[in-house]
Amino acid sequence: MLRKSPSIAGHANYQFIHAKIWRMIAQALFTPAQQKLLGLLFVRVNEGFHLNEIMRLTGLGSASAQRELRRLHESGLITSERIGNVRRFWPNKESLVYPELSGLVQKTFGIVGVLSMTLAPLRAQLHLAFVSGATAKGQDMPGSAIDLLLVGEEANYGDLLTGLAPAERTLRRKINPNLYTLADYRRRLREGQPFLLQVLQQPKLFVIGDESQLHALALPDSSMQANDTPSVF
Repeated sequence: MLRKSPSIAGHANYQFIHAKIWRMIAQALFTPAQQKLLGLLFVRVNEGFHLNEIMRLTGLGSASAQRELRRLHESGLITSERIGNVRRFWPNKESLVYPELSGLVQKTFGIVGVLSMTLAPLRAQLHLAFVSGATAKGQDMPGSAIDLLLVGEEANYGDLLTGLAPAERTLRRKINPNLYTLADYRRRLREGQPFLLQVLQQPKLFVIGDESQLHALALPDSSMQANDTPSVF
């Protein structure tokens, strides 16, 4: 049975430590109330929420939610629009710091942060995990599922589904995992499977690993180098 090479195992451990550092940074920069609000608005970026929805989904009280919304709105980090008799709030994608703030939210208490914590018990069995599709492109629609591709050994699909359940509850979205063994992943690459090639060519939100690890996994074990790029990319 295939095992992780020392370089990949060491990189996975680094990724885990790196994720913990990101969470510490978020805790230093944002209050718990701000994390809840940003985690909602910057994860479900295209939905738009009115005050009562925000209170229900974050557990914040009326005064706290209104105070944080006012601060974010005045700073230009979020925008709002009155639709009917309610005002809905969205992240302001035109803000000068939107890419940086969105990236920080995703890596800490957003999708990537939540999935990183959820997959922690399976991390030793996984080479790679990333979010793909509309979510990675920032084009997901209300209620749409999160597509998650994983490459690993010994990971059981049933255990994976069970393990992802808490993340689905936290994010309030269904997660569609595609789990490959390393051998199957490489075989599909060699055969040029359209679905996999399409996913690899599109934007990704890495939960475990990065682009260099993605490239390395496509190479035979004897020549696996983190800085090599296979011809399929």
